[in-house]
Amino acid sequence: EELVQRLGKKLLVLTNEQTNIAEESNANDLLGNDVALKVAQKVRPTDASKFRSYVDDVGYITMLLLSLSGRLARTENALHMIDSNHPDKKILEAKRERLLEQLDEAKQLKDDIDQRGATIARILEQALTLEEYTDYDYFINMKAKLIVDSREIADKIKLGEEQLIALKDTLVQSEC
Repeated sequence: EELVQRLGKKLLVLTNEQTNIAEESNANDLLGNDVALKVAQKVRPTDASKFRSYVDDVGYITMLLLSLSGRLARTENALHMIDSNHPDKKILEAKRERLLEQLDEAKQLKDDIDQRGATIARILEQALTLEEYTDYDYFINMKAKLIVDSREIADKIKLGEEQLIALKDTLVQSEC
């Protein structure tokens, strides 16, 4: 009973943290919009387009890497849980290999995106004021960090909810 209450409080703290991250993400998006306006005013249209593509790609690749690594972790956990002669073992091993290949490809994409980011950073350093460039640098670094933080909190909330349900089920069964 006490464990259920503590887990409930932990979920409440995590939910509040999730709200804070969402607010921080919204504020960062507003900063990103301001930076994008300044970039559009100060660089050639082709460079502004490269900037917008890069910003979008940072979000996409971060989410892709998180998704693939999460799926890989769940697959590896499932592999560790099943017997070595279980019929699904080969299927899970093939799935793990596919996910490892996809994760390697995604890491290569991230490296390519990072190289594009370095090129864009050089362009922006020349075109923007120091304060504007500092805003850009903060925005782009926070964009990826906030995506990761949001995903981690969501995963912790999901795990906590699953634990709470399992704990309540155990309590109900022990009362019978």
